Amino acid sequence: MAKMTREEHIRMQRRRGRQFTGLVVILLVVLGAISMISWAVKGVAALTDDSKRRAEYEKRLSGLVMLDPLPFDSVEQADPLLFREAAIWGIVYRAGSEPGGLDKYDRDIDTGSLILPALEVDAYITQLLGPDYQVEDGTFESNEMTYVYDEDKGGYLVPVTGQVARYYAEVESISRRSGRQIVTVGYIPASSEDLTLGAPTDPVRYMEYVFDRGEGRQWYLSALQESSLKPASSVQQNTDQPQYDLDYNPTEALQDALSSDSSVLDAGGDEAAVSSQEAGDAQAEDEEAENAETEAQSNSEG
Repeated sequence: MAKMTREEHIRMQRRRGRQFTGLVVILLVVLGAISMISWAVKGVAALTDDSKRRAEYEKRLSGLVMLDPLPFDSVEQADPLLFREAAIWGIVYRAGSEPGGLDKYDRDIDTGSLILPALEVDAYITQLLGPDYQVEDGTFESNEMTYVYDEDKGGYLVPVTGQVARYYAEVESISRRSGRQIVTVGYIPASSEDLTLGAPTDPVRYMEYVFDRGEGRQWYLSALQESSLKPASSVQQNTDQPQYDLDYNPTEALQDALSSDSSVLDAGGDEAAVSSQEAGDAQAEDEEAENAETEAQSNSEG
């Protein structure tokens, strides 16, 4: 075997160096491509995943959904006390889900009620309806309770021991329509007494909360509408449940049945009487015919 010269040895080392460099470049290209694909997938997922926004709207609308208000075409048509009460319970609900819960609020010594600062109530309403919506603090009443405003303490006395929530919010979708933002919210019953259509974790109906864009590119609530989206459980219930006659009266039905039976019995008695009379007439005719025949025989013998 011929001995490799110094020049050939140098060329071989250079060739191996170029091969190694090529492999490193190819490896880096492959790793870069994989990273680009991964970033692209994560980017698309981030664009399509709106779970964070839906969670934010669930907190933002929790107070209103709890009270289950009637639809309105504009916030001016709704009762202002509705938004104040919704703000109170929205704050209570939000605080209950955070570390520390409601312990961060002071309590009224005499009643034990929670002292909810009016500034938080006003801020909640402003975030929901915009800075142009005017709020007047003061004591007010709802169907469930009275909310006492203590001016000296600068807050509302809220008895948080009662059950106020009728439903909990679950945002189904966020969409755009005619320049407005539509937040479709599912209503999940807050207690087993309200479970008439579905399971505790399933919405029993849907409502559309309509938002218009205000200053600073913020979205503020402007209307509440019925949603065309229906829960599957209600459709199944309508098809599976037997149909009943709501006008059915068992007493009247029993009387009708007895009357019908009496008519049948009366009709049967009349028919029996007619049949008896016909049988009597037929027997009389037979006797007359027999007597006539006997008389005819007697005359012939005489």
